[in-house]
Amino acid sequence: MKKRYFIPLFASLLITSCDVLEPEPQTSLDTDQALIDGASAQGVLSGTYSLLQDEDYYGLEYTLNPDLLADNSVFEGFFDSQLEMDQNAVPITNGWIRSCWPDIYVVISSANLLITGVEAIEDENLDKNAILAEAHAIRALAYFDLLRIFGEFYDESSQFGLPLFLEPIPNNDFNQIPDLTRSTVAQTYDQILADLDTAIQLSDGNADPERMNFFATLSLRARVNLYRKNYAAAFADADRVITEGGYILEEDLNDVYDTTDPSGESIFEVVFTNQDQSSYNSFTIRRDEYNVDATLLEFFEEGDARSALFTVARGRDRTAKYPDNTNANNAKVFRLPELYLIRSEAAVFANNDPDAGTADLNILRTRAGLADLGTFADTEAYLDALLYERRAELNFEGHRFFDLIRTDRSATVLGLEDFRRVLPIPRAELQVSDNLEQNPGYPRE
Repeated sequence: MKKRYFIPLFASLLITSCDVLEPEPQTSLDTDQALIDGASAQGVLSGTYSLLQDEDYYGLEYTLNPDLLADNSVFEGFFDSQLEMDQNAVPITNGWIRSCWPDIYVVISSANLLITGVEAIEDENLDKNAILAEAHAIRALAYFDLLRIFGEFYDESSQFGLPLFLEPIPNNDFNQIPDLTRSTVAQTYDQILADLDTAIQLSDGNADPERMNFFATLSLRARVNLYRKNYAAAFADADRVITEGGYILEEDLNDVYDTTDPSGESIFEVVFTNQDQSSYNSFTIRRDEYNVDATLLEFFEEGDARSALFTVARGRDRTAKYPDNTNANNAKVFRLPELYLIRSEAAVFANNDPDAGTADLNILRTRAGLADLGTFADTEAYLDALLYERRAELNFEGHRFFDLIRTDRSATVLGLEDFRRVLPIPRAELQVSDNLEQNPGYPRE
């Protein structure tokens, strides 16, 4: 087996109580020394959130690539990686998947460090439950995000889930991980939900939109259960976020997007600043990597206020959801409208009643300036209306590709071959893990 050393930059993971203000940058994580007191635990947690900011993750590509793979975005730039996604012809050498896989697993490793090490810290000022709640929630988010890209998340009977490991990687040396084997999709979902259940039990109930807080964790569990078609559970969690979270739908959509601060409907955002930037504005306004597909511009009902969330720059159509040109644009991971959409869908399919979720769709339509929907002839007619609202509300926020797959519309809408509903395991991973199975339809070499 070939050897590979993966040593990411952890700038703030090793912090001691006597050197909090000026920690030395670290290029490896000594798991025997990193967690020694409350300050170091908080440093590791902050470092874990920083890992979410990676450009291959919530700093840009995990949010925007699903729309490029679907029909919301079109590539007009120079990178082969995005061209391959726009053409739905992603090879095992694709640049994004080569980086995305290890980068998200590093998030998991950092969360593992907290989960396995915090209990042993003796610091009366440390709220261990709060740290553990966020670490479990982040690990669940990372595993779910990996599953949606690299696992057959739409088929719970599939053997093609994820490699699961629940321990930190010593010194970030991936050679110390045993040869990776894949868990099933059901086992992967079970681990995700186990983490979410633990996080909810340990959470202090906070609602800080810059953290994987209590309501963000409920939101993720609602989303996971919706994908898993456990509709009663999805409804219950979405309903709780809506009724107990204190979030509001902003009347003016500019108050959601034309701001660098989380809005009143933001449940969790990965936060960026002028000094700690994302790449959203650069790649959607100033460059031609993620332009707007003409079909998205044409699909809105007349009078839909969401159709105004586009602009033209240098003669090309752009999303206006990331307007700050200093790149202090946040990744909007969970917003209140998605919870209305989840509650609506869950109500319909839990009860096999096409009209059971109409009221929640109408709440979003009212905000968008549209008339209420009437009754539906069947659940297929309802699903058409739901997918309209999801596309109108959540375009360029990382949902469209997964929505078309999980509702079995990817072939009719995108002309997608079945095996391309999941992306390939990158070749670099297969070369170092002999037992790691490739997804069906893709080669190993």
